[in-house]
Amino acid sequence: MEKPTLVLKPSIINALFPIFVRNLLYSLVLVVILYGVYYILRFFKLVPFSNAAVIGFFISLLLVIAILPLCYELIKLVNTTYYFYHTHVSAEFALLAIKKHSVNYSQITNISTDISIWDRLSNAGDITIHTGQEQTPSLILTYISSPRRIEKIIYHLIHKNRK
Repeated sequence: MEKPTLVLKPSIINALFPIFVRNLLYSLVLVVILYGVYYILRFFKLVPFSNAAVIGFFISLLLVIAILPLCYELIKLVNTTYYFYHTHVSAEFALLAIKKHSVNYSQITNISTDISIWDRLSNAGDITIHTGQEQTPSLILTYISSPRRIEKIIYHLIHKNRK
């Protein structure tokens, strides 16, 4: 079995913090709307619950909506690995089953890097490896630390493979 020249894992902190903040904001909007509905129903005396019980429920709902997607993303990130071999790059997700996607360096047409504001602060980003063939979809390396350095390494591996 060929030994990989480079092995990468997604940056968990870089992935989870922005997702948590986004989900927290979405759930906050939802809770404010639901609290408005509750307030209207309470005004017309249609709801028998106390304010303390309802506020406790809404805080719990807020946290569940913000944290539940993080669990899914954490499972996905912990079980994803990117392998760079002499001839190809592959992404592998291994939990109960193993899902693997490979691209030969000869099929790569270009590489794009996506670095958001948060990614710039934490020195991470996404790298998309594009192929020119429809049957071989692009390979997206998500939440990679030092994406510009990794992009240069990938270009070096492509150039080395084509010689």
